Amino acid sequence: MKTFWLHVKSCIGKYVSFGGRATRSEFCCWILFVAIVSGVLYGVAATLVVIHSIAGPDTTSNPLNWLSAIVFPVLLLLGLFFLFCLLPTLAVTVRRLRDAGSHPWIVVFPLLLLIGSYHPAMVIALSGMDSTPPEIPLPYCYAYLVFTAVVCLFFVIFLSTVPENDEK
Repeated sequence: MKTFWLHVKSCIGKYVSFGGRATRSEFCCWILFVAIVSGVLYGVAATLVVIHSIAGPDTTSNPLNWLSAIVFPVLLLLGLFFLFCLLPTLAVTVRRLRDAGSHPWIVVFPLLLLIGSYHPAMVIALSGMDSTPPEIPLPYCYAYLVFTAVVCLFFVIFLSTVPENDEK
């Protein structure tokens, strides 16, 4: 557990260091940290949206009408966390790609998919908040997010299983 936090601190400390190499354990610890924190924030937002949609409309007689005021700050916190993690994730991924012997520009494809997934995720999260239909049909949003998740998962698995170069 101590090395986990050392790797996380190392990634935060080298957030703009795209040179050098990153070990497999450093990369895995950082990705695990980002996945756990973002998963918790997504889970809280999804739970609030589900509870709000079950509770009914925002009226003064509804005891849960305060939930709609909390969903946006949680989603804002999630967005800020992603902005905070963007540079360290790019840096550790580029360093890991270099350590694995691959070209660092491979990181562009998953990055573009992740950036593009923010709007469909917001459409899904806010679809139960009011009665207006979303501008993007929900099945397309789900399909895009599943595709993005599969591509990024394969990318992380690739970077986690590729052996490290010995030429350091």
